[in-house]
Amino acid sequence: MNHPNADSSHARFRWNTIPLSLAAVLMCCPLAAAQENQAAPASAPQVSAAPAAGSADAGNAAAGRLVRIASNTLRLGFDRSSGALRELAELPDAANLLDDNEEPFALWKIQIVDGETTQELAADQLGPPEIQSQPNAKALRMTWTCRTPASQQPMRVEVEVRLDDQGTAVSHWALTIHKPRATRLTEVACPRIAGLDLGDEQALAVPVRMGSLSHSPQALLRGPDGKGRRLMWSYPNTLSLQCLAYYQPDGPGLYVASDDVEAYAKMFALWGDGNDRIHFEMTHAPEWNAADTDVFRLPYAPIIGAFHGDWSTAAQRYRESPASRVMADRGRLRSGRTPAWVHETGLWVWNRGRSPGVLPPAAILQEHLRTPVSVFWHWWHGCAYDVGFPEYLPPREGAAAFRAAMDASHEHGVHAIVYMNQALWGTTTASWTDEGAEAYATKRPDGSVYTHTFCTFMPAPCATMCMGTEFWRNKYSGLTHEAIGDLHVDGIYMDMACMTPPCYDPNHGHPLGTGRFWTEGFGRLATAIRESRGDARNSVALAGEYCGEPWLPHLDLMLNLQVSEERYTAPIPSWETIPFFPAVYNGSTICYGNYSSLVSPPYDEKWPAENAPPNPLSLLDRKFARQFRLEQARTFVWGQQPMLANFLPNQIDERPEEIDYVTRLARTRHRGLKYLLRGTWLRPPAIDAPQREIDIVKVGIYTGMSTSSASRPAVLASAWRAPDGDVGIALASIDDEALNLRVPIDVQGYGLGERRHIYRIDATGRHRIGQLDVPDPVLKLELPPQAVWILEFCQE
Repeated sequence: MNHPNADSSHARFRWNTIPLSLAAVLMCCPLAAAQENQAAPASAPQVSAAPAAGSADAGNAAAGRLVRIASNTLRLGFDRSSGALRELAELPDAANLLDDNEEPFALWKIQIVDGETTQELAADQLGPPEIQSQPNAKALRMTWTCRTPASQQPMRVEVEVRLDDQGTAVSHWALTIHKPRATRLTEVACPRIAGLDLGDEQALAVPVRMGSLSHSPQALLRGPDGKGRRLMWSYPNTLSLQCLAYYQPDGPGLYVASDDVEAYAKMFALWGDGNDRIHFEMTHAPEWNAADTDVFRLPYAPIIGAFHGDWSTAAQRYRESPASRVMADRGRLRSGRTPAWVHETGLWVWNRGRSPGVLPPAAILQEHLRTPVSVFWHWWHGCAYDVGFPEYLPPREGAAAFRAAMDASHEHGVHAIVYMNQALWGTTTASWTDEGAEAYATKRPDGSVYTHTFCTFMPAPCATMCMGTEFWRNKYSGLTHEAIGDLHVDGIYMDMACMTPPCYDPNHGHPLGTGRFWTEGFGRLATAIRESRGDARNSVALAGEYCGEPWLPHLDLMLNLQVSEERYTAPIPSWETIPFFPAVYNGSTICYGNYSSLVSPPYDEKWPAENAPPNPLSLLDRKFARQFRLEQARTFVWGQQPMLANFLPNQIDERPEEIDYVTRLARTRHRGLKYLLRGTWLRPPAIDAPQREIDIVKVGIYTGMSTSSASRPAVLASAWRAPDGDVGIALASIDDEALNLRVPIDVQGYGLGERRHIYRIDATGRHRIGQLDVPDPVLKLELPPQAVWILEFCQE
């Protein structure tokens, strides 16, 4: 077996080490380590009475309870008696983000399997660690020793912490475990931080898919019964980025991340303990349980830091980190591998069914918009949706008719990507049995197949296939070859793409559980799809559900429906959607889509007729128009390619205001691509737009219609820096009235310099409107009803 952790080349530090004979004693006796640490030999680092920036506080036990390391921007203090992190302060303010509670708390925990014995080891159970510091490197190393529970063989755990030397208030952590070869590691938690203390007003930003923000994390973590609640997010799965930010709005905050560029499995967790204390930990899943190796090194560095600002500040820090830069450069848009027609698309039409109800409407809308329109096509396949996968072929209208429709569509300049779920196989299909698909499906630990029933009209389970198996990759890529080569489609939408389900089938040849095998398998699948086409011209597009940085090298498009959260899902109390992922990776990939529709959902002709609703595709009440505009406005200001679901040509005449809004939005966006497609996210201006109570309709393919109301801002805003340095502020009003707005401009934060000429980009063109008054950089605007603008700041 190949165990990459055994020889991972993690950056190491040079330490003033203790004599070898003493080290041998310390491996077996943690008490000796504690005693010896109080009387270090002359060659060990010596103590200083007070901490200083750029040095390590190695004070003796009588001088204080903390060992500190500090840079010009960050200070950390570790408990001498246990190694627990007790101080986390951004400098020069030096406000500690942790409370002063001295209850025992383990800096790390390890789940180990030794023979037939499973046990948890924790740092606070092993006595004081040996602590070595290195003043010049602003770093320290802590070492704990113990014996395995069954075999009683020595183990050693080392944690190294190094402060950033580039002026950023972050620390880089390394973990090494020396163990017997036969001892397995099933889970490693490090670092663990106790007692986050950020004051009364707090916010929590987590990159769940597109991104989520809570303004009341204390209540969430307190739990409904006040006894505490644990929130966990897995990467790469629900988390699109490997970071989170817990902070006071515009105040101090905790920033945690990882510098992993290979998508190792990990978990971020926050929890309340029922005593109004909040804790954090990052957990890791060693591949192959680190078996058959006597040294496990975490193959990436957890990052712990402090910052002032908000989630945009955290996104900027993550975006500028070395690991994120590597990921960004892999993106297909940034590396010039995305098909030209994809990034030229002005709007997507999301329609379903046979070609007459899909392709001609898109051509009509393209003529109306005078902007390129592409098609996101569901229910073209011969099987019932969410039931008969992967029996997609032949198309329900027949291959010849389908191919002719595609060829005619291309003559109008309309491209289409078709739905093909890259994970599901219906267990009631003939092919499930005939092809022996069960052997290649994901398995639970007990060996049973993971299945789920999605379709409520025609209940039938679907199994999740394992991306780690060559059989499934060959099966799926073979189907896409037929769709692309024989049916002339322009690309494939790979549903359920940015997910990494676990699989415990030992016959698949991959590490059990979750791991890099999934994203690596996806990469091989994407390559196989493109190579079979001989796609030297990069003309085939691959799109996927959700967003996630490990998929940047493989997907041209990432579908983000969270912009329509009110329409398709139940409200999640205490959370709101934020564009965390686009704030990091805009310009590296293309995010697209929404669930914005003017009609009720369609019904698949392959489902039982007796279950069909009475009036599918009937126009919704016009009172939901502001919700429609809200979804489109979010899509616009957050840099996504817009979409219109279930479009039919009659909507141009029967819903003219809504279609006009989409038309102006698409045209304006097309004129501002250097910002919204290629630009870098900046903190949006704090505009003084009013809140409006709007009518909300929640309706989906499998859910009945329900209505409610909610308060939402009348105007949405974002800010972007173009590659040439110009700055654009996107504004989208969902209001029916003209609004007088004050728009403060962060001249320094935006790096405007001499870029003081202001232009307005709208659906009609580019118009000069004035010059920025730097001493008083606040724009006073009268925003027309339902306006869609980009305010451009440039040199001339």
